[in-house]
Amino acid sequence: MNSKSSNHPTAMKLFSPHRLEGAFQIAAGLFTALLLVSMDTVAPAAQTVPGHLKIAFTSTQHANCPNDPGSACDLAEQYGELYTMNRNGSDQTRITFDNVTDLGAAWSPDGTKIAYHRPVNGLPQIFLMNPDGTGQMQLTNLEELGAQFPDWSPDGKKIVFQTGTLREIYVINVDGTGLTNLTNNSADDRRPDWSPDGGKIAFQSNRDGNNEIYVMSLSNGSTVQLTCDPAQDLAPDWSPDGSHIVFHSDRPGHFELYTIDAGNTACGGEISLKRLTNTDCRSCTKQPRNQNPAWSPDGRYIAFESDRDFAEEAILQVWVMNADGANQRSLTSLPGESGLAGWGWEADVQP
Repeated sequence: MNSKSSNHPTAMKLFSPHRLEGAFQIAAGLFTALLLVSMDTVAPAAQTVPGHLKIAFTSTQHANCPNDPGSACDLAEQYGELYTMNRNGSDQTRITFDNVTDLGAAWSPDGTKIAYHRPVNGLPQIFLMNPDGTGQMQLTNLEELGAQFPDWSPDGKKIVFQTGTLREIYVINVDGTGLTNLTNNSADDRRPDWSPDGGKIAFQSNRDGNNEIYVMSLSNGSTVQLTCDPAQDLAPDWSPDGSHIVFHSDRPGHFELYTIDAGNTACGGEISLKRLTNTDCRSCTKQPRNQNPAWSPDGRYIAFESDRDFAEEAILQVWVMNADGANQRSLTSLPGESGLAGWGWEADVQP
């Protein structure tokens, strides 16, 4: 019942108290039915994004690439430039034109900046720019170490990254001050990812002899080993609600994507470990790869790179799926290779 019309004096004259009581009972029944239907069909609550989702990624699609593995058009070679696109793959737009390898795009929480790394004098360094590619600014200048794979703090004031050599994890303010070393050991500590509550860093490390996922507390420096498997567990990324971490692993003999409960406190527990992709191919001479996952800011999707469509040529493309692994689909295709996707958002244009 429309609340405005039911409170109008003229409308009140049309109903006796008994009719009003019956009408309210009918409305209550309809509301309950609609509520039950909505509970069965509406997706789980997700973080609100004040705009529409975007994806930044590296691609060589502009470079007239031969479809050969190991060619100059691989992502990590000189033709890897940054692009943005909508979450459905539309409006793919090139935003860097510097003819060097631009990788590891990470969108700031407020959607106004993209951090990434590119080589400077032979070593990677972190840069910042606007989402349209303008305003490029070098953030780090670690001449002996390099800096790569940036990730933003939830408040957008700091960036965590790994060094290009020695493989340690550092954090720096977005104005270039406050450089701080977070790890210092003989192992390779890589691919840091900041937790949504700002209190922890997930990363991969080979401290136990092979790569596992670890979580470090920023308050006291303590570290918990989240995975414990003979396989390589790599490239962790937090869910926006902080409850799970997605990563890729070669547990089945090739790289597939998994999620794990971030509440694990002991090696070997692996609470709620779930495999999201399954591209086993017995007839293939090369097994497909599914790797470098990234959770969308609203928690609904996971982007990743896969060469399942071009496994023999080992050509990666950007894919996306629902957070539970359903509805896997490719967003990019030939020519060239595309991957290392990072989520962000763009403000909606007001009419």
